Amino acid sequence: MIPQTGGIILSHRAKDLSSMFNKTFTICSSVFLIFAFMSPGYADEHFPFLAEVSKESVNVRAGPNTNFEKVDKLDKGSQVVVLGRSFEWLKVQPMPTTKAYIRSDYLTVKEGQDIAEVSGDNVNVRCRASSDAASLGEVKKGTLVKVIGQVTEAGEAQKAASPGWCRLLPVAGTAVWIHQDFLKEVSADVPVSSLIPEVQWSSAVVTPTVKWQSVPVAQFPPKREVVETVSLQGKLQALPQAAGDDVHYEIIIDDKNTYYLKDFPQISRFVDALVAVEGTVISDPSSHAQDSPSSQKKSMYPLVQINKIALVL
Repeated sequence: MIPQTGGIILSHRAKDLSSMFNKTFTICSSVFLIFAFMSPGYADEHFPFLAEVSKESVNVRAGPNTNFEKVDKLDKGSQVVVLGRSFEWLKVQPMPTTKAYIRSDYLTVKEGQDIAEVSGDNVNVRCRASSDAASLGEVKKGTLVKVIGQVTEAGEAQKAASPGWCRLLPVAGTAVWIHQDFLKEVSADVPVSSLIPEVQWSSAVVTPTVKWQSVPVAQFPPKREVVETVSLQGKLQALPQAAGDDVHYEIIIDDKNTYYLKDFPQISRFVDALVAVEGTVISDPSSHAQDSPSSQKKSMYPLVQINKIALVL
């Protein structure tokens, strides 16, 4: 009887080829993983770190995907604190301009203060005053938040039974997202002043912490007679109708006193926020736009030329 040596040889060769393939696949997979973690953005990555926006008009989103809602927009050169990563998207601390809302019936406000305590469990902080808006994160019961205003449900008429919404300063523990292609790391050290501070009850009036943004003198208009120097703190709002060619904003103090503010670069970033302003009152508010149809309205309030402006933290 003739032995079937050919079949035995082929069987051994098939086993050898299979073993060689498995070893090659394992080696290639290991090399791929090594290079993946050595690629820019992943090697020795640490959090948090300070980053700078590298392109113009960068969208900020509520989640790590372009399908998530846009919640803010940043200019080139803006700095952000990066908290983490999800693939090609970086998790970022909300900016002072990022809007945040919690339903009023989930908050308990202490009388005489603009601080509120979260009274519900795992309450969503949303990017708009609507239950349909994207969530920026959840906060636990007992968390303290800073309230800067109250609004009704977006797109709905005010109702007696409607709880409404409170607009907040950025809340610790929440986050927004920016694609890694639009950010570059500038420092591994994040200043404490750049982090969202923990909100605490205050039994006395405390001078607000502000970060001043000076306006270059070269941007000021020709000199006018100055009546007085003022320090203001209130809510900055856009005027429904311009009060002049260079007057599009106002600051409301305690919902009573109002001042018009002369325009300056990036003032729109402060809209609907609580701000501190140092400036000078111009003696004739209407003299800079005599042909404006709204000149009669302009003369109702003093016009302030801003020297310094800052968000109240």
